Amino acid sequence: MFLVVLGFLDLIIGTILVVSQFYTLAGNSIVLFFAVIALLKGIYSTLTAAGSGFYFDILGWFDLISAVLLFLVHIGIIFNFFLYIGIIMIIKALYSIAMGLMG
Repeated sequence: MFLVVLGFLDLIIGTILVVSQFYTLAGNSIVLFFAVIALLKGIYSTLTAAGSGFYFDILGWFDLISAVLLFLVHIGIIFNFFLYIGIIMIIKALYSIAMGLMG
């Protein structure tokens, strides 16, 4: 069930990154909140993976990258590749939700 909750967080983060291409979200405190959540989630994921000997945790690195991008969206800096990272985060979210519901 915990994986489903984390999947929904990823879904929200990916949606914010996709929507940032079409609407201005600069100065939005909700974006800042999800940036901090993504940063903490990414740090936890990469540190626990490194602690168990798995140093190439690509899903944790996507959380860290999306956190940095959300901080940039919050201050008003937006690039075209944010859309693609957002789509990757949505796919990651759907995978996490499916794995959480199946097992």
